[in-house]
Amino acid sequence: MATAFSGQKNLTKGSLVGNLVGFAIPFLLANLLQALYGAVDLWVVGRFGGGKIGVASVSNGSEVLHLVMSFIMGLTTGATVLIGQFFGANDKRNTSRSVGMTLSFSALMGVVTTMVMVLLSPLLVRALHTPQEAAAETLAYLKICSWGIFFIFGFNALAAIFRGFGNSVAPLVFIGIACTCNIVGDFLLVSTFQLGVKGAAYATIASQALSMVLALVYLKYGNFGFKFALPNFRIVWDLAWRYLKIGMPIAVQGILISLSFLFIVSIVNAMGGADSAPAAGYGIVNRINGFAMLPAFSFAMAMAAITAQNIGANRPVRAIKTLWVAIAITMAFGVVFLIAFQTIPEKMVALFIDRNSDGAQEVIRHGALYAKSFSWEYILVPIVFCTNGFFNGCGRAFFSMANNLFGTFVIRVPVSYFFSVMADATLAHVGFAAPLASLTTNIVALIYLVSGRWHPKMHA
Repeated sequence: MATAFSGQKNLTKGSLVGNLVGFAIPFLLANLLQALYGAVDLWVVGRFGGGKIGVASVSNGSEVLHLVMSFIMGLTTGATVLIGQFFGANDKRNTSRSVGMTLSFSALMGVVTTMVMVLLSPLLVRALHTPQEAAAETLAYLKICSWGIFFIFGFNALAAIFRGFGNSVAPLVFIGIACTCNIVGDFLLVSTFQLGVKGAAYATIASQALSMVLALVYLKYGNFGFKFALPNFRIVWDLAWRYLKIGMPIAVQGILISLSFLFIVSIVNAMGGADSAPAAGYGIVNRINGFAMLPAFSFAMAMAAITAQNIGANRPVRAIKTLWVAIAITMAFGVVFLIAFQTIPEKMVALFIDRNSDGAQEVIRHGALYAKSFSWEYILVPIVFCTNGFFNGCGRAFFSMANNLFGTFVIRVPVSYFFSVMADATLAHVGFAAPLASLTTNIVALIYLVSGRWHPKMHA
């Protein structure tokens, strides 16, 4: 019997609901703690390190970094699915080879991505139409955080490996330790030493490095059947191709959807002109959204691992039953967040800024307008995310990518722009674009699910 912190867990047996909740809750808590990285940066800077300019700088920089995170998490999901399928089929040799390949390939990608982001940071800040008063601070935050991308890549690769083995508790523990380090570092560097956004960035990369080191040590000494010997770290290209075939569509989808958010940031920045209040209000709501979306996102990632193991064990009916349970649970969370944003949006936005600071009331007003219209998204994303996780676990990542990109670039971005240039446009108008896009992708996803074409045997 596997304990909560043991290396492996078989997700093809036992209670269907118990496996889903038991696997997803640590995932949810881990993602909650990971979201605290950016939220604590934003809160501490907004309260102690720069008011609306500091908030606008961190929120703009975080949007760019979210693009990189989407790529990394999408790509490394390939490891979760690949290892999960081999582990579900009890193929120990290919399971071990996949672990080594994932580590080596991720190290290579981590170095390349770090250098690209450091070099492109000034261009990205200009491309976002960042308000002039916040441009220098945004660039400083983004450049410093970019040096931590190697650690982000390393940790997410290791976390994906653990989840492929059915272990979602270990990443939670390491993120919890790192998040504590980040919170202490933020208060120390921003509030005590008055380093502003730079202090928040330094605290973030230090905590990211800590989480990667802890995860690497656990992989070495945990019960994973992988030996730390140089020959085991070589890139096996047939496995790498399977890894990329699963992970790259998810990564490309993540990049392009994050780019769409950057387009919308640019639209919001343009609406505000020289005033950073709309950008700050939008940024705060997006940070809260990061928490509101966590249940759906976490259960979706759990679905990818659970589905992968069950497809590997030839138990597709169990996988699809788990999908419906995941949608029901995450829909309940969505209703709660929808009610909160419809009733007390101003109070929620005000949590992230000193009400007495310059321009705070305008920030709160803009944020509340966006929150009330966008929040209808919370009862639609459970279907979007959970079906994505299911299709990815089946190895049908290309369908998820195509469907979500259609909703994003054919509906969300054009509609956002159209609403933004209307006479007397506000962020309330822009916020409605997301629910419209999700409604469309849900219809397409459910048609594909009913068709049964997600089943691997239909493509044999």
